[in-house]
Amino acid sequence: MAVQRALVCLAALAMLFQLAMAANHTVGAPGGGWDTSTDLQAWAVSQTFSVGDNLIFKYTTNHDVLEVTKANYDSCGTSNPMKTHTGGNTVIPLSTPGKRYFICGSRTLWPRNED
Repeated sequence: MAVQRALVCLAALAMLFQLAMAANHTVGAPGGGWDTSTDLQAWAVSQTFSVGDNLIFKYTTNHDVLEVTKANYDSCGTSNPMKTHTGGNTVIPLSTPGKRYFICGSRTLWPRNED
């Protein structure tokens, strides 16, 4: 009985330790963000992500965050996202190991000079 109680306590401590070790990763920080001027590929390579961490996306409300498949990421396909996030501040928990793919689905049309 004492051994079982000790194992339960150790398991609970391990879970608390894991929660305490979780990190928040603000996408593009410290010098950039979820925008076209930030080298997000270089930012991602410079980070160490672990299960339990959070990705924090901060962006203007005319943009969004789409979680997509690798194929849609490679082709910039926005028509069939796995998840869509809006509102300018999105927290995505990394609850499982593996690669995940995110794109902005907003299509901003810039005025053109048609002279």
